Amino acid sequence: MSRREEPRGAASTRSRQGTAGHIRRATVVYCHHDAPLLLPLLPPAARGGSTWEGEAKATLRLFGTRRMAVLFPLFWYTGFNQPYQLNTFGDRFFDSRALGLELASFYLAEVLGAALAGWTLDTASTPRAGALRQLAAFGLATSAAYALALSVEVPAARAHWPTCSTPRLQLGEEGVAVPSLAFFLWGLSDSQVQAYAYWLLRQLHSGGDELARAVGFYKMVQSLGWSVGFLLVPSWRLPPLVQNLATAACGALRLPPALR
Repeated sequence: MSRREEPRGAASTRSRQGTAGHIRRATVVYCHHDAPLLLPLLPPAARGGSTWEGEAKATLRLFGTRRMAVLFPLFWYTGFNQPYQLNTFGDRFFDSRALGLELASFYLAEVLGAALAGWTLDTASTPRAGALRQLAAFGLATSAAYALALSVEVPAARAHWPTCSTPRLQLGEEGVAVPSLAFFLWGLSDSQVQAYAYWLLRQLHSGGDELARAVGFYKMVQSLGWSVGFLLVPSWRLPPLVQNLATAACGALRLPPALR
């Protein structure tokens, strides 16, 4: 599972808030599926009198709010995208040796994309200007990646429908450049959209319990998208070409709500 980054701005803000900041960080970690028991281990005083049941209910109630309904497509895409990219596409177009290098390239691009997103959002004259610049960068990178992937998916679909099977490429083999570039651009755009999601949550919420619950909501929707994406990975459930189009469509549909 890919790592989910948090931009410097949100982290540095909490680090300046002393003990309360540590409590909020613990609450945010609780929202991740890897640490469901962390909040109950805190003493009641450190939890501000709240219980894990109360926090869970308050987080789940966000599903009924208009703000989170608008942000749902953005959060969904951050989880739904990678099952197709890394598994359906990567496992079919690269042999095991090439795939190892492609994954290294993907995660290197994740680092570069997160740094680019942070710089774009931090140096903008206004938050909206930063958001527009960042979404434009994401749109260009992800559109190019899906277009490149589509250029190799269509021939595979024509030759072997519905499995869209194709010879797995080796390093240095002719034709490996196009899927490799798609892989790199997917990594670049993935970290950009995640960084933007965290930045947007910090813009919309003042902090404390409200921000922690919003991050919890984000991680739940992201995990739901991830799970559905992997459910569709087998080609007998959904042909790879259709997976490409569906994932690209989710990426496109998340842009208008993210601008609101």
